Amino acid sequence: MYPLTLVAALFVAIGEVIQQRSAAHAPPEHNLSPRLLVWLVHRPQWLAGVAGSTVGNVLFAAALRYSSLALVEAVFVVRLLFALVLAAAWGQHRVPARDLLGSLAITAGLVGFIYAARPNKGSGMAPDLNWVVAGGFAVAVAAVLAAIARRPNPTRQAVLLGTASGVLFALQASLTQRALHVLSTRGPVELLMTWEGYACAITAVVGMLLVQSAFEVAPLPASYPAVVTTELVAGVASGVLLLGGTLALGTAAVTATAMSLLVMIVGICLLTTSPIVTGQLDRLARRQDIGLAWHIEQQLARELRRADRAARRSAHARGGSLRLRRELRRINDRIQRLGQLQDDIRRHRDAEEQRLRALPVDQRRECAASAQALRDRERTIDEHAQRLRARANALACASSPGTDG
Repeated sequence: MYPLTLVAALFVAIGEVIQQRSAAHAPPEHNLSPRLLVWLVHRPQWLAGVAGSTVGNVLFAAALRYSSLALVEAVFVVRLLFALVLAAAWGQHRVPARDLLGSLAITAGLVGFIYAARPNKGSGMAPDLNWVVAGGFAVAVAAVLAAIARRPNPTRQAVLLGTASGVLFALQASLTQRALHVLSTRGPVELLMTWEGYACAITAVVGMLLVQSAFEVAPLPASYPAVVTTELVAGVASGVLLLGGTLALGTAAVTATAMSLLVMIVGICLLTTSPIVTGQLDRLARRQDIGLAWHIEQQLARELRRADRAARRSAHARGGSLRLRRELRRINDRIQRLGQLQDDIRRHRDAEEQRLRALPVDQRRECAASAQALRDRERTIDEHAQRLRARANALACASSPGTDG
């Protein structure tokens, strides 16, 4: 069991590191959009990362033949350490001591949680109503976390999206258990005619979108710990509450479980405030602002088209000038917001360039490609903004006589 689980953890870690490195180069405006998965599917490197994770999960399933689920999961947690060390090696920088301490704290907390709570996740069978309630609750939690994650803070966004994906991956694991039961007892044709397989596939795709969005906004130390811990804890919770599993409920077990969760939280806090993350905050915030500016430009272009139509109707229809004034006010608000974002982008760019000048030559070279890509996107944003402002000014000038009348 031990060699199989360790090799499985290494494959999953390699796969997740490759996926994060690929997602980090995705266009920022694709975040939380299905276009992100479409963009990634066309990247052979990302597909290699998915293949690595798949091999690791198959080996994890094989390890379950030789020991209990709790023991295999406890050993499998080491993939977090593997992933952070591999990510640091790929980025050609040393793992800070606080990152190692945070990783060890999360690993120890997860192992302590498994051994203290001694979870038994149940049989996988539950009434359909229980699945609707539990699945609806999990989806609602993930949706709320994803909505909160839209606020502009790259580190917090990565943690929230990682947590949301962990919730859905835990639900997916329970659905997979149910789908395999249907497959083994009733056959593949019956599985295609029931809801279990489709629910499992949809949950997996949405969870993948959330975790890749988390990988896109921040380095691995900010997002991956939340994925690992939430997937395990939420998986245990769903097994107990939904599938009839059990937990150790003695005083000592409850105390040890609570202490383990506290240790995990401390470890996550250490990693999300890692120098690897905080040292890139200007670049991460700049990427996020560029993605938001792109969205605002798309909205502004649509509003200008509506304003054009309103201007043509204002000469012939009663109330058209009032509609036009409303459109122009919205356009003006968008232009002001776009100007603020451009100022923020320039401020973060200047701060990032100052930081890069202080880095060693090898690290500066590694950051050069992503910095150039951001400069190209920023130049495109500026060019589009100039054209949109010119169209808005021309529309406002052309409509001023009509609005005055």
